[in-house]
Amino acid sequence: MRSRAAGLVLLGFAIAVHGGLALHTMSGNAATFDEGAHLPAGYTHLTLGDHRLNPEQPPLVKLLAAAPLLAVDPVVKTDHVAWTSARQWEFGRRFLYAWNDGDRLLFLGRLPIVGLTLALLAAVFARTRRLAGPTAAAIALGLAALSPDLLAHGNLVTTDLALALFVFLAVAAFDRLLERATWGRLAATGLAVGAALATKFSGFVLGPILIALGAIVVGGGRPLELALVAPPRTVGGRLRKARVVLAFLVVIAATALLVIWASYGFRRALSPDPVVRAELRTALEKPPGGAWERAIAATADVGLVPEDYARGLLFVLEHSEGRPTFLCGRLSDHGFPLYFLATFLFKTPIPLLVLVLLALRRIPRLPARTAVFLWVPVVIYLGFALGRTLQIGHRHLLPVLPFLFVAAGEAAGALIRWRRPVGVAVVGLLGAWYAAGTLSNHPYHLAYFNEAAGGPANGWTVLVDSNLDWGQDLKRLKAWMSARGVGKIKLSYFGSADPAYYGIDCERLPGYSAPHPPRVIREIRPGDVVAVSATNLQGVYLDPEDRPLMERLRRLQPIGRAGRSILIYRADFAWPPPEVGHQTTQ
Repeated sequence: MRSRAAGLVLLGFAIAVHGGLALHTMSGNAATFDEGAHLPAGYTHLTLGDHRLNPEQPPLVKLLAAAPLLAVDPVVKTDHVAWTSARQWEFGRRFLYAWNDGDRLLFLGRLPIVGLTLALLAAVFARTRRLAGPTAAAIALGLAALSPDLLAHGNLVTTDLALALFVFLAVAAFDRLLERATWGRLAATGLAVGAALATKFSGFVLGPILIALGAIVVGGGRPLELALVAPPRTVGGRLRKARVVLAFLVVIAATALLVIWASYGFRRALSPDPVVRAELRTALEKPPGGAWERAIAATADVGLVPEDYARGLLFVLEHSEGRPTFLCGRLSDHGFPLYFLATFLFKTPIPLLVLVLLALRRIPRLPARTAVFLWVPVVIYLGFALGRTLQIGHRHLLPVLPFLFVAAGEAAGALIRWRRPVGVAVVGLLGAWYAAGTLSNHPYHLAYFNEAAGGPANGWTVLVDSNLDWGQDLKRLKAWMSARGVGKIKLSYFGSADPAYYGIDCERLPGYSAPHPPRVIREIRPGDVVAVSATNLQGVYLDPEDRPLMERLRRLQPIGRAGRSILIYRADFAWPPPEVGHQTTQ
């Protein structure tokens, strides 16, 4: 009882620390790229029952984020062309920065995501305590609470953190279900799977994960214990166990489908507007691709899934091809085979990498069932991620982190037991290193890089995009300008926030933002103050003719930075170069 009380106190302390850091972090961040679409789409999903915006992801997390906005009743102009034409980025810009107070809406919308992150901390603690005891649970909780990845993404209106939570809960619930089957555990597994599928289409990875775990349990010698009806009974024999597990999977799938429908308000139509619905149904009536795409469209036609769910899945399949990717000074239009391995090695704190290596060595010493339910999901998910050609950020590896926290906590606990004086010192040193790395970089957690990458200050030379630069430092750019009396700049911005909302007087240089600015210049004069988002500075999404300007800027020594992602220069050159001649604006 005393141990349980101590655990609750420790959990409360970790939640308070993480929650405080998260609130401070999110209050300084402008909208990250995807938030400019997710939050407005969630609010229109919630209040209008209309899914014309943001088909890229299912609606669950967007709905959760939008719920607090009901208290302030933000303005939505459904007669604006951005709405009638389903221009999600233009609508998002106006919803946040023209019709309403964007910072206020973002703060409210981010609060539910912080809540999901705190739930993940509690889940990691409970799961580790059950598998490996209180010492391991305390260590795993500390790793989660001070994780730069959770602090980076656990307070943004995006889907990555929520997917990590729901995948972890689904596997944990399935483990408990196959230990002793009850209706509550069966329902919990189905709800968690459904939440994952209603959050992000990559939640479909749970299919092969649960099938693999179920097959391993069926092949094992331990019988299944069923407590669905009284009296409880056991089921032995591989064939009979396989039938039971298959039945469980069918019920889980049916429950998950119910959750998906609930996230769409049990509305089948894409939009209540018949004209908009007819236009958006084009993707379903003439799906691109082959038989697989036609089968997805058919699920909507027969009413198995909502129309927007099928449309979104088709959209993701169509647009999941490789994009320009930057890694360690190189730019590729097709990505890199080891991209996600590199992001993991560069953006994971070295103390956690050490503990993960120890955890891998611990696998033969773990109970077989513990090892299976810890590492099989990691292996399958990593196989899925490493095979992707869409390489836009380390955040896509977030679903493996909770499993690694549990494994690392178990390994650290074993190290303490193995050589108590030395083990305690080693774990203490790793813990101090881990905490120092996170806290010294606060509040720039999105731009965390470990010492092998040269630290956060050097991150922009290693990885960009959502690994470091997601548009979050626009408010800090204004603070830098005000502190130095800089009235006007030339800006190449990567993101969806509005510089004018923050009082930034600027001329826009080539860059990649959504929506695109109405006017872009390509003229720089000596003495101009030029601010450039790191993603643009590396030329990732720029047209080839605009990359030489960024190459010229990279030769200069920055005179300042806004956060970690916007580098600021004072030009000592004229652009276009005299031999090229004057280039007109567009």
